[in-house]
Amino acid sequence: MSIKDLIIILVASFSILSCNYAGKKKSALESTRRTEIRHARGFTIHYFENYTEVTVRNPWDTTRILENYILVDRKIKLPDHLPEGIIVRTPINKVAVCTGVYAGIWKSLGRMNSIVAVCEPQYIELPEVKRGVADGKIIDLGLATAIDLEKLIAVSPDILIISPFENTTYGRLEKTGIPVVEDASYMEDSPLGRAEWIKFEAVFAGEDELAEEIFSKIETKYRSLCAMVAKTKERPTVFAEKKYSQVWYVPGGNSYVGRFFNDAGANYLWRNLPQSGSVPLSFETVFDKAEKAQFWLIKYNNANADLTYSDLKSEYELYANFDAFKQKRIFGLNSGKTSYYEVGPMEPDVILADLVHVFHPELLPNYVPKYYFSLK
Repeated sequence: MSIKDLIIILVASFSILSCNYAGKKKSALESTRRTEIRHARGFTIHYFENYTEVTVRNPWDTTRILENYILVDRKIKLPDHLPEGIIVRTPINKVAVCTGVYAGIWKSLGRMNSIVAVCEPQYIELPEVKRGVADGKIIDLGLATAIDLEKLIAVSPDILIISPFENTTYGRLEKTGIPVVEDASYMEDSPLGRAEWIKFEAVFAGEDELAEEIFSKIETKYRSLCAMVAKTKERPTVFAEKKYSQVWYVPGGNSYVGRFFNDAGANYLWRNLPQSGSVPLSFETVFDKAEKAQFWLIKYNNANADLTYSDLKSEYELYANFDAFKQKRIFGLNSGKTSYYEVGPMEPDVILADLVHVFHPELLPNYVPKYYFSLK
């Protein structure tokens, strides 16, 4: 055998060994299963033999990872050679939340008793939270942007759930040793996508199957309403909100609100704006486009009283020049009297039904709305 032949054999043998090693390495890292995510874009959940990997994509740059969480059952010994990420022992027994939205999700999962601390409880309409804070069972951590670290450490939750913002770091919070869990559900641009984040919260709570059951029911109802609306020929025109100081913030065409209007069978006047957030416009610009619109929908917060046509005109007299005002086709959502911001994200089917009832009342003749009501 020549030296050349020997070299060829050795190279071939090495290649085979390398392929076998690579195959074994890949197999060891393959997940046993993953959670099916049908609408949300911001996270993935993969299950491995001794841990679960939850990955949150950066909503401002989806080619990058915002954070990786490695969930390990608290009953087992911490495995060796875990992937890089924040290690969280699950299921969670005590949780602190920065917004009412997350409290609403844990309520949906039947885990309100796990909430031990919240930020800004004065803005949370859930009665369970109000009672808990009043009784001292739920701690007020102060502002979400300036959490009281002493109180946080004292209550010692298993995790702290926050809403991430671009280019934000959590040095002060990380020093407490309490895992910071970033829930970016508010960055989803579809109602079902946002609601599907219940699966993200549920994996920390150990309620994966319940979350799938809850979301599947929401999805089925939502799609049923969309199918019902698809049969209608008329799409009434609509615009939203009102001005604050000199600016009128109009929801973009790709926004959460814009998607709701489209799915409810309405012709949203700013549907062609590409933004997924709100766009600041002047009153004159809005009036020029929306003067003849058939419907006007407004969200506001007043725990003491509902908005009326008289209030609206007193606030700004030129509002009365819109056709929707003249024809009494304004519908309001008073977040001061409902749990819209806490529970609403988990009830896109209910919100959609409200909107269908507004735009196409003949489709839901006996429907009783939960959030949107005609102004008096």
